[in-house]
Amino acid sequence: MQNQTPRPTRKPHRLAPQAYATTAYEYHFTVCARHQGQPFRNDGLAKEVIDSLLWTKAHYGWLLFCYCLMSDHLHFVCRLTDRDIQYVNAGPRGWIVEGVLDHLSRFKSFTTNKSWQFGFQGKLWQKSSYDRVLDLDWPFEEVAQYALDNPVRKGLVDDWQQWPYSRIVDPWWV
Repeated sequence: MQNQTPRPTRKPHRLAPQAYATTAYEYHFTVCARHQGQPFRNDGLAKEVIDSLLWTKAHYGWLLFCYCLMSDHLHFVCRLTDRDIQYVNAGPRGWIVEGVLDHLSRFKSFTTNKSWQFGFQGKLWQKSSYDRVLDLDWPFEEVAQYALDNPVRKGLVDDWQQWPYSRIVDPWWV
């Protein structure tokens, strides 16, 4: 029998669930399409994804500061409001606070089902997402501008406002 080197344990990139269920922070999410495909080149599906994001914002009472949907991923910056804080029965784990990750999971499931109407098969999104709880290390304005400027950095438009799938929804400067 060979001496096997133990596999390194992966460091979890997620914070505690409570961090995603507070109104004290803004969140920046990047959600990527599965298998690095470019499903959002389909205008119908892109519209469904944006409509679903706006519905999620309205249904859960988010502040959705901005979003940018690219051909293979979605950026958005949001914050929960007091209306969002709910507790759900998690069975053996007891009652847990519901937060933005729960909302994002439902959004991803719904939009995956919608994608099948456009001829896509399987899962639309990667299992996880890249997220940050914003703090003083990366100022809010820089994060929002980073999300909005995605099509500019890719050379698709000269100004983010020319991109049909970018928008400021809830202005943060008012």
